[in-house]
Amino acid sequence: MGILDRIERGLDRGVTSVFSPGRGQLKPLDLAQGLKRECDDQIQVMDRVRTLAPNAYTVYLHSQDFERFSSWQDTLVEELVRVLMEHAEKQRYMFVGPVHVDLAQDDDVRPGRFETESRTERGSVAPATAAGRAGAGGHPIVEIDGQQYLLTGPVTVIGRGGDADIILEDTGVSRHHIELRTEADGTLVVTDLGSTNGTHVDGERIRTPVVLHDRSLVKIGRTRLTVLLPAGAPESW
Repeated sequence: MGILDRIERGLDRGVTSVFSPGRGQLKPLDLAQGLKRECDDQIQVMDRVRTLAPNAYTVYLHSQDFERFSSWQDTLVEELVRVLMEHAEKQRYMFVGPVHVDLAQDDDVRPGRFETESRTERGSVAPATAAGRAGAGGHPIVEIDGQQYLLTGPVTVIGRGGDADIILEDTGVSRHHIELRTEADGTLVVTDLGSTNGTHVDGERIRTPVVLHDRSLVKIGRTRLTVLLPAGAPESW
């Protein structure tokens, strides 16, 4: 059984943390469970439908434990990110940037134990509140399944990967599916990033970058995105 299955099945059984006495060596399941607790403990309720979760996590390990995990650290980190994303999806949490997990050595932490720390690191998107609708600061908004994301950076990548700016739990969506780019004149352009299932704008599959209009409908996989452009956008919109 691989690490992915061990973490997944362990979480389904509600595995107890290694903090309980006499539980032996630190296991990946313990880290996954600890990160889920950290995520739940640090959420921020923005309004009735939006709950913000941290997207940057650090796990502090004694050097002995860090060394045990070091040979497959990349795989472990990738699976921990996936666990956090799936947990957030189930709890209907949202992120404002790519999710990432770092492992760090700290010999102040006892062997067989770990400590977690989290923070919110804004990427090129921010949650759109009632006061932050399209037009705030001249930024466009993308609406997905009732959630609105304010595009604050020049480039926003949307996909299923944990390093995307807006992360979608849709198996029909590629890891890096589309790019939304704000040009110097304020025009918003969508580009398909070589996705498997393609991108449709207002019902038409696109092959090259396309300029978006206010209320343009972008479909990737089973997910529909509505673009809301600020007042005073270029007339070409």
